[in-house]
Amino acid sequence: MDTNDPNRKLAMLSWWLHALGAAVVLVVILLTWVVAFRPIDNRVEAGRYRAQHLGKLLETRPRQRALYTRLGKELAEAREQAEMLNDRVPEEPQEAVFLAQVSELANAVGLSIQDYRPGAIKRDDSHCTMRVDLICRGRYSAICKLLDGLPTLPRHSTIIRLQITSEGDQPEYSADVSLELYFAAREQLDTKTKKPNNA
Repeated sequence: MDTNDPNRKLAMLSWWLHALGAAVVLVVILLTWVVAFRPIDNRVEAGRYRAQHLGKLLETRPRQRALYTRLGKELAEAREQAEMLNDRVPEEPQEAVFLAQVSELANAVGLSIQDYRPGAIKRDDSHCTMRVDLICRGRYSAICKLLDGLPTLPRHSTIIRLQITSEGDQPEYSADVSLELYFAAREQLDTKTKKPNNA
């Protein structure tokens, strides 16, 4: 066969052109898939993942809503208790006001207050306290009612010491009670101790 045969050259050229055309078509198909279809596949996969995620969220939503509701109620109760406690903690010791409150309670339960001594003030990071000692006299049941009524007073206090002694054969007892009065909450202390910028 003659290599210079024009028919053979045309056939070879035709074959090379077909091969080149096929390669171009494959490159175009590959580029079309990379540019157009692959992002669509990625979006479909992302949509499928998001749908699964949202499905799980919908399944857990009633539990989350119940938890949110419960935590909201607990937070509201804690805020209410904090406000009530804050109302019972004044800025100053006001021991005379507390004496009036304790005296009124003692009279109501049938006790007499024989001695009332305000003591030292202690400062803490979050509050201040003042020790108050009082001696009262009356029936044992009245002393118990007084101790039971202290938390109901408008002023917040805690019992730090209690000594009850009997008076021989008499039905009356003497109670020596030491209390701590709370005052000047941390926010109040901060505003008092802050100095102006130009000081």
